[in-house]
Amino acid sequence: MKLFVILITVIVVAHLTFAGDSLYVAGVLPISHSLDSEPGTMITIEFSTRVNPASINDTTFMVWGRWSGVHTGMLVFNSIGTIAYFNPDEDFFFGEMITVSLSKGIKDANGINLNKGYSWNFWIKVLPGTLDLYRTAVIEVRQPGEGQIQTYGTYAGDLNRDGWSDFLVPNEIPADVRVFMNDGQGGYDDFTIFNIIGGSRPSTNEGFDYNIDGLIDVAVGNSANNKVTIFTGDGNGGFSSIQNFNASSGVRGLVVLDSDGDGFTDIVTANRDDSNVSILINNRDGTFALPLNFDASGNGETAAASADVNGDGIMDIFIGTINSDKIHLWLGDGNGGFTFSDEVLVGNAPWMITAGDVNNDGIPDVVSANSGSASLSVVLCDSLGILSSPVNYPTGLFPIAIDLGDIDGDGDLDVVSSNYSGADFTMYENDGAGNYINRRNFAANSAGSCAVLHDRDNDGDMDMTGIDELEDLLILFINDPFVNVEEGDKLPNEFYLSQNHPNPFNPSTKISWQSPVSSWQTLKVYDVLGNEIATLVNEEKPAGEHEILFDGSELASGMYFYQLKVGNLSDTKKMILLR
Repeated sequence: MKLFVILITVIVVAHLTFAGDSLYVAGVLPISHSLDSEPGTMITIEFSTRVNPASINDTTFMVWGRWSGVHTGMLVFNSIGTIAYFNPDEDFFFGEMITVSLSKGIKDANGINLNKGYSWNFWIKVLPGTLDLYRTAVIEVRQPGEGQIQTYGTYAGDLNRDGWSDFLVPNEIPADVRVFMNDGQGGYDDFTIFNIIGGSRPSTNEGFDYNIDGLIDVAVGNSANNKVTIFTGDGNGGFSSIQNFNASSGVRGLVVLDSDGDGFTDIVTANRDDSNVSILINNRDGTFALPLNFDASGNGETAAASADVNGDGIMDIFIGTINSDKIHLWLGDGNGGFTFSDEVLVGNAPWMITAGDVNNDGIPDVVSANSGSASLSVVLCDSLGILSSPVNYPTGLFPIAIDLGDIDGDGDLDVVSSNYSGADFTMYENDGAGNYINRRNFAANSAGSCAVLHDRDNDGDMDMTGIDELEDLLILFINDPFVNVEEGDKLPNEFYLSQNHPNPFNPSTKISWQSPVSSWQTLKVYDVLGNEIATLVNEEKPAGEHEILFDGSELASGMYFYQLKVGNLSDTKKMILLR
């Protein structure tokens, strides 16, 4: 991470108050659980008092894209050291969830630490798409002549840091994972096999940088024993080490979060056979201590998801119990422990759950795939950690996986379930208020085992990659090919102002935008006091994409705003000039 301190006039962000802490996080941007951040968005953190910049480093501050991985960048402070601005070196991926984590190691000017760590999630917006996905390819996961390997589980991270979404799948029968590298066009080349010595039916998985070396690692849970396998990434699509760590028997659900606020990501597993939950604390080197186990108040802990429900900056966990048909919410205490909050009955046998703000109220909700009732359940949450009664929606037979994403690009989270016995994938559109409408079904071959939503071809809209575990296939679906394709004569269908690039800049930066109609357009630059600094555009312009260079050679270092007006539409963004 590159750290610079410059003089910037203070801006105000929304305040959160935590009495009794001399140093705490008073506000953040983008807002927690928001869904409309741009790929180049700047992250803002307001502290209650002046921060010692030397205390912010790769251990105490991390920005993580679920698919794009660790983000380095430039961190600058305002003149009194209370507001930090982080600008990533590379754009986030369209449609992915971002996690920002601050550890207890951050200090104020008097050497007082943050009382607890602070984390929050937000999502990157996507460009317009449709729910009409097209099946474009089927890829074999087996080697020539190989029998069934039972491919189940997905991770779509950028394993070789080339800006494209690669694909990793565990395989239960041989106990291995197979890695497919993106070919730079949204397809996948031949795979590489990595065996799990001592593994047994691996499936659930999640990527993160567990050893804080800037590379994506992957944790895989083994459903037929008590092992969690850590694949330490080498940054080239391979792994420098593969190690097993103990959880409890029957690892079915797995989530990652910094439960104790030390800056190193821990692992929480839901263990069906032992009917409990395990917390694996990171030893601060990417290895994990012996598990701390607790009963999640259900029978057959199988599914897990994490999010900050009560807005205290500490990640909480949802647990699904397959035998008692419940979802349970446990609130994190910031010191590695969890306290029971609420539980609710859902459809029969919840197999997998995921979390996201489906009704756009700023609070994460939880959605489950109910394997015993051919349904998915939507459970809304409030800021006190109370769960609503579920709303159930029919799916294909035996749904065993669930994912959320803004498939049509309208600013809310749509849902897809994977239906094993139905041999298909069921997709619903979000109406913007958390109600699911306009059901669509997409065929697998023999089993709809799991599906993940990601921008596989880098065109800005959500694609889908599905798994068929009976025939061991990757099934590739793309969003409507007539939306967001790169054609010289295609006009944009929305008003859009991009983040300037580079940002921070010295002395010049590019500002680009698009307009769906011909109109009078103005683009102006202002200082933080609202004084107009420059008029870059003030004329009639045709529909299409536009770009202009802004030269700040005569300006002082600091924060500026640029505002675009196209007819009755307008948008404003921030930029930083750094000498």
